[in-house]
Amino acid sequence: RFKKVINSAVDKTIILKSPCNGIRCLVDENSLKKDVLSLEEIQQLAQTPYQNTEVRRAFLFCLYAGLRYCDVVDLKYSNVDYSGKLIKFEQSKTKGHSKNSILVIPLSQTLMNFIGEKLKKDDYIFHLPSHTGCLKALRTWVKRARIDKHITLHCARHKK
Repeated sequence: RFKKVINSAVDKTIILKSPCNGIRCLVDENSLKKDVLSLEEIQQLAQTPYQNTEVRRAFLFCLYAGLRYCDVVDLKYSNVDYSGKLIKFEQSKTKGHSKNSILVIPLSQTLMNFIGEKLKKDDYIFHLPSHTGCLKALRTWVKRARIDKHITLHCARHKK
């Protein structure tokens, strides 16, 4: 993509010569490849019961909303606009570094069901264990669903 932009700049004579000439990007065949859940696997996972309902509920919420663990763990009922069916919060990753760190997500009925009824305004929506605890629970749940992939919390942000 970068080379396309540079080549376009050369074509439009914005720059005279491409600094990308003679540079090749090699793909490392041994590089780590992240596993991603297919739609069928998401359905399979959702249909698989698991005793840690908070991790289950939060991971499925992340799958549908595309949120990071660091954001979902901090969500409070005060972030939810029930009448407008929106959730608004400041993303942890970009907090203080970007004007665009405030995120507003429209909530489908499925997402509203994961959030549940409004409790105290300052209560957390999801009562999750540590990041490591969530990963262990997720690993067990994925195995129980007979999905043979290395799924992490971050995988919820990506779908096939």
